[in-house]
Amino acid sequence: MGALGQRRVGDNISVTANTTAPILGGRRSSASTISKLALLAIGTLVMIVAVPMLYNMPTPDLQTSSAQKQKNDVTVKKDTNVAASEYESPKREEGDAKTNQKAAEPSIAWEVVPAADHMDATIAELKPATLCTCAKCGSTSLWEELFAIVEGKSFKSMNYTGPPWIHTLSNKKLWTNIEAKRKTDWSNFKDQDSFALIRDPKERIVSAWKSKVTCDTDKEIPDHRIFVPQLLNLVGPSSNITARTDKGFPCLDLSDYLAVLSQIHGQGREGLLNSHFLPQHLGCFKDVPPSMWTVVTTISGPNALCSLKSVVSKSANMSNTDDGCQIMIKTHNYTRNVDLSRADEDILDRITIKEYEMLRKYLDA
Repeated sequence: MGALGQRRVGDNISVTANTTAPILGGRRSSASTISKLALLAIGTLVMIVAVPMLYNMPTPDLQTSSAQKQKNDVTVKKDTNVAASEYESPKREEGDAKTNQKAAEPSIAWEVVPAADHMDATIAELKPATLCTCAKCGSTSLWEELFAIVEGKSFKSMNYTGPPWIHTLSNKKLWTNIEAKRKTDWSNFKDQDSFALIRDPKERIVSAWKSKVTCDTDKEIPDHRIFVPQLLNLVGPSSNITARTDKGFPCLDLSDYLAVLSQIHGQGREGLLNSHFLPQHLGCFKDVPPSMWTVVTTISGPNALCSLKSVVSKSANMSNTDDGCQIMIKTHNYTRNVDLSRADEDILDRITIKEYEMLRKYLDA
């Protein structure tokens, strides 16, 4: 029994000394009792120290894990915010698109009909038509030619200064023989002749830079303070590109301008660009493909003017190809050649690929 009692003490420190064991001697009993008490004390001390450690040890790990998790969460959120800026969520993008579209016209195409309140010989020759041109495609030259056709006099003879500019066909102060509105109903499109003016996409993008946001000028262009902030606001805070202001006005170098356009395209927001930078497949051909238009031509097309006359006038013959069928192109003073880096060319290739897929056959004509 004594031995068994001792083994139990060894197995479980909570077992008390076996009081039924025979007393072998005072010293031995006393020593045994002291030993057992010592073991009990040590065991108790171990429990006192170990148990709190067992409960407390995970705490630093949990705190560290929590801190690490919080750190990771911050990193993820930061990355997510960057991603949200670069590639907007559908909800935000739809909201932005709705806001921009609310402020914009329904379409860049014009639906033109002869004026109802004027019945002279010129108006009697006109017929309903759909007309469209992209900005930086030669639109000023086109509208001046149209003005001569429908109003029976040159635009220059009017000594007119805008705004509204000649591009606003609904301006009754200028356009008196026609009534025009932005095209919203395309159900009758096939019932009318139509005319769309296009331009080589790469040339147009560079031309828009030269006339609207370039730093390659010592004189401020009025549009600088409009279009430079618009582009940078559209690309959002994810872009590290900022405008130059060392010339006293905001501007963008060509490479920065192309990089901003590339980022906007990468975000899928090119449809929100101002009409001067808007891709042509999202402009005149957003609702109807070029194959459905009566005429699709560039401003330098050999038959452009006669084609325009045939679309808006009853008696004009579109088959005419004489020297009088070319449109006199109005040029600006920023037609200098530009040097493109390989990176610039790569961007131009990338952001114009859809336009070329749609328009190449008409550009080559």
